[in-house]
Amino acid sequence: MARYDRTIPPGGEGKITLEMRTKGYEGKMNKSARVTTNDPKNPQVTISMKGNIWTPIHLKPRYAQLKGVVGDEIQQVVHLQAEKETPLTVKLESISVPDKVTAALEETEKGRSYKLTVKNRVKEEATYGGHIKLSTNYPEKPEVVIRISGNVRAIVEARPKGLSFGRLSQDRVAQAKTKDRFARRPVTVVLNKGNDLKVTKVELEKSLFKADVKELTPGRTVRIFVEPVSERLKKGLNVDSLKIYTNQKDVELLEVPVRIDIF
Repeated sequence: MARYDRTIPPGGEGKITLEMRTKGYEGKMNKSARVTTNDPKNPQVTISMKGNIWTPIHLKPRYAQLKGVVGDEIQQVVHLQAEKETPLTVKLESISVPDKVTAALEETEKGRSYKLTVKNRVKEEATYGGHIKLSTNYPEKPEVVIRISGNVRAIVEARPKGLSFGRLSQDRVAQAKTKDRFARRPVTVVLNKGNDLKVTKVELEKSLFKADVKELTPGRTVRIFVEPVSERLKKGLNVDSLKIYTNQKDVELLEVPVRIDIF
């Protein structure tokens, strides 16, 4: 946040007040502000601010990030360390997403340190967020809120999950028929666990599009290039389904909706 005198008389002085908001931060912090003036010799000046933010309880890491693949044990340990001489007491108060995660608090050094173990409990592909609230006996920090971000990926996934060619005029489609200039769009199939991926077959349900398959990383990544078939498109919304067959028993078929709107 900045406050400043907008006009400074010739030979006079002006004040610029910068305020650094430190909530949620700890440790070294660097910020800068750029000042623009009508002075032809110094049209821009940069003011730097540096500080070391002290907190009575040090967190490492500050957030619980749960990333992994379906079927894996996914967890994150957050360590809490007292930065005061007063013995620290911490209690687990609440979990905003108890259906997504579990949390266990353990004192690792009497009155000095704790560890919070956060475990994913979702058994399917999902992304989620939430937080855990802890209470402490420190008046400067009576509550600690630890944010949670979860990203559980499928063993095999298609990126993106939907493909759009946007809106095209009928003239543009007619031009593509003669000049074959339709832009292709990629769909990438990724094996997140293992190295034996094979795409055994690719098909478009309505044949409104065509697809070419290219292996990028043997056993791990395959890219499929999708292109509209101009002579099959009609005015209005054209929707098809890209079906991708794999050799993975858990995910033998992936379906990606493909669309293009003709006006």
